[in-house]
Amino acid sequence: MTADTMVLCYNKGCGKQFSPQESSDDECVYHCGAPVFHDAYKSWSCCDKRTTDFTEFLNIKGCCKGKHNNVKPEEPAKEEESCPAPESIKPPERMERPNVDMPLVPLPTTISASLRKLLNNLAVSDKAEETVAAGSICQRKGCGKGKQDVGDDDNCEHHPGCPIFHEGMKYWSCCNKKTTDFNDFLKQKGCTNGTHLWGDPSQKKEVQCRYDWHQTGDAVNFTVYAKKVKPELCTVNCNAVKLQLEIHFGDDQVFTFDKILAGIIEPEKSKVVFSATKVEVNMRKAEFVAWPSTFVL
Repeated sequence: MTADTMVLCYNKGCGKQFSPQESSDDECVYHCGAPVFHDAYKSWSCCDKRTTDFTEFLNIKGCCKGKHNNVKPEEPAKEEESCPAPESIKPPERMERPNVDMPLVPLPTTISASLRKLLNNLAVSDKAEETVAAGSICQRKGCGKGKQDVGDDDNCEHHPGCPIFHEGMKYWSCCNKKTTDFNDFLKQKGCTNGTHLWGDPSQKKEVQCRYDWHQTGDAVNFTVYAKKVKPELCTVNCNAVKLQLEIHFGDDQVFTFDKILAGIIEPEKSKVVFSATKVEVNMRKAEFVAWPSTFVL
């Protein structure tokens, strides 16, 4: 008998070479059951021999006798896994951009402890009589009187706080007298007495300040670097798509910024912080989207 006439037996547990012409009906010793793997044990369903070692499992002698089988069993057809078609991801709908000509509103302001200490140490006093121009206007909020309209002993009635516009109400943070009418708000008498702070527009020196910005998921932070800021003279106004600043600092120096924003903000949730060396404008985004590399148009 030559090797070419020998075939492989496919009965479980046998795997021997045999000659189909010379094979008897009880020559094959095999397992007629199925392999069982449970709790680390390996066995055949047709006999009770169990082991934890896989090699010993393969060497378990068959418990049934029969004829060799040279027909290779068909492999079970693999079920094709149907992958659901990926859902198309739609970008979030963008808000309609508001009109740039919407009214500007002042942002709530906070003065840091470092700036308060600096201003107290500077002990800024009014300018001497001879240095005040006749057309000078008091720069304190809520006053607005002209130098030519007041006497030497006239007190300055002003608002040391900041204007607040919230849910249709308009008021000053320092006295909390609320109104819905803008003209009534402008006519509110100052709640604090002091000396006038005269200012002459001709003495203002417009300069450029260094500034930068960064963004998070829900906010854009704009920082202007300026020392000895005078919060009572500064204005920071905005609407949903425009930012306007006038920062007074140093010796009658003024930095102005008037730009259209690249994104949309919520002015009622934005704020300004004045500190000893900078002014920080925190603008809350109206949309949770990234702004382009420059935050203004």
